[in-house]
Amino acid sequence: MTRLRVLYDGARSGAENMTTDRRLLDEHRPGDDPILRIYRWQPAAVTIGYNQDFASFAAAAVEAAGYDLVKRPTGGRAILHADELTYAVIGTSPGPLFGSSLHDAYLKINEALVLFLRGLGIAAEISDGESREAARGLVCFKSAGRYEVSVGGRKVIGSAQRRTAGVFLQHGSILAGPRHLDLPRYLQPGSPDCDVDPTQLAMLTTDLGQLLGRLQTPEDLDALSVPLAEACAQVFGLNLESY
Repeated sequence: MTRLRVLYDGARSGAENMTTDRRLLDEHRPGDDPILRIYRWQPAAVTIGYNQDFASFAAAAVEAAGYDLVKRPTGGRAILHADELTYAVIGTSPGPLFGSSLHDAYLKINEALVLFLRGLGIAAEISDGESREAARGLVCFKSAGRYEVSVGGRKVIGSAQRRTAGVFLQHGSILAGPRHLDLPRYLQPGSPDCDVDPTQLAMLTTDLGQLLGRLQTPEDLDALSVPLAEACAQVFGLNLESY
């Protein structure tokens, strides 16, 4: 492996984004050059983890907001993808670059994400983890899981992974604005986290808009795709190649 193949994919619907990530995973073979896909969402979308149930989510409310509701090919908890830049890495595991375990791959990719954020002047770090009680909820950004990226103890990137036949997909949300805080309003009454206060979530998360001191436009996020790709290539020790 000598190249990091980068796909700058712009803004797509929820179904298109998840179908593309799954296709890249299905087509990847052990030993292939890793792929970095960078994208956004249009319209905004609620994605739920592979093991979550659509019945826990208020589909009518999601539709009324003009958002998509789709299932991810990865595990983890629900995310409202609105103000964010999203990344996906597809690579080989076990292997020399991403190691032999889920945690090895997380650490390698999060090392690149931390380098990217520090290049923006943001003092990012990798979190120690969350309690078992916190991990039982539906909302991804309610707490910072083990090996996730945070700033001052507040979560700024949420990631999830799927592994199959010697390859893996890891994708995640780099928060750029506050709309992820609205997710609880799209949960069914009586479901876990339906009563989570957005003010509480705001205390547990941060975003690029807050950290950089100005609203991040779609054009700003597209411009950040390049330093994100460069940080990944540097940490992975590979040459960049767009496709």
